[in-house]
Amino acid sequence: MSNVSRPPPAVQPQNPDLGCPRTVCEVWMRFPLSRPTLGDQESENVRDAMAWGWISGTGSYVSAFERSLEQRIGRAFATVVSSGTTALEIALSALGVGPGDEVLVPALTFAAPAAAVLTVGAVPVLCDIDAETWTIDVEAARALRTPRTKAIITVDLMGHPCDYERLAELEISMVEDAAQAHGARTGKGPAGSFGVASIFSFHVNKAITSGEGGAVLTDDEELAEKVRLLAHHGMSPHHRYHHTVAGRNGRMTNLSAAIGTAQMARWDELVAGRREAARLYDARLNGLGFSPRPQRTGVLPSCWLYCVTSPERDAVVKRARHRGVDARAIWPALSDLPLYRPYARLPCPQASKVSRTALWLPTWSHLTPEDVEAVTEVMV
Repeated sequence: MSNVSRPPPAVQPQNPDLGCPRTVCEVWMRFPLSRPTLGDQESENVRDAMAWGWISGTGSYVSAFERSLEQRIGRAFATVVSSGTTALEIALSALGVGPGDEVLVPALTFAAPAAAVLTVGAVPVLCDIDAETWTIDVEAARALRTPRTKAIITVDLMGHPCDYERLAELEISMVEDAAQAHGARTGKGPAGSFGVASIFSFHVNKAITSGEGGAVLTDDEELAEKVRLLAHHGMSPHHRYHHTVAGRNGRMTNLSAAIGTAQMARWDELVAGRREAARLYDARLNGLGFSPRPQRTGVLPSCWLYCVTSPERDAVVKRARHRGVDARAIWPALSDLPLYRPYARLPCPQASKVSRTALWLPTWSHLTPEDVEAVTEVMV
């Protein structure tokens, strides 16, 4: 079996909100937005887990995945869970965030951080982003801090780490959302090593995947114990069926962990492959009216999904999708959505600007120069 995944034969559902007629959107895209890179070891691990019958939330691959994360990121404790969103919810709960508390959240991100805050009963307070990195604006966060501020979720947006040195000056408990930042680094350490806790996602569109899945990492042993307790039904690890808190089933299955463990062994390969895809796109789109996402000096970002901005974003997306390329507009700013707009106490103009001009292009770890040429041909 090749280490490079083959395109799936099934019809891929598309988003009709991007201006693509239904009859076109329902056909299979020649170039999907993302594709997992799976190989022989992933298949062998899954077969092994099935042969032993350990396919639920316990098993040797779960613990192996956790140990490999601890070693890779350099944190003392890792707990794998069912998704990145679950990881955020459990991390916040373990920190004691709840009703009456406020949590600062960047206005430009996938909705999961804000949704997780609401899920634990707290109030998300939306902060604008800065133009230099598209990550949370430190001065906006400072202005929005109140006596009720219990935590801040710092999203390493599209693989670019936040300014953790300046954020530390705020003296607010940080949960680093490194869901999109596998392999990113600052001069102080890898993405996932900052804050009192950090989280990863291993959704299928991430560089390292377990299909669905996430993890909470920390160096605080007491916090790690709370995370594990909450993720395992609140059941004491020493007394089966003795529940000490109201927990949930947030566990990752051993089947998912079997895939994730194999992917962890290929971390360098898979992260480097996406960086190479970004390099190819940069070279191909240079001078054609597209601007790559900004990067701060002294930071090594990773490439989750390759992102550019264009004043003609919507027309580019429509043209690409009509020709079988699954280009997509990025998320709208949370501050522009009716559900979350009430949580924006100050304007978020930078988040709105980026959300209206940025798009993603098909990205995976074994994207070839020929693939990149074919994708970019339909954009101009």
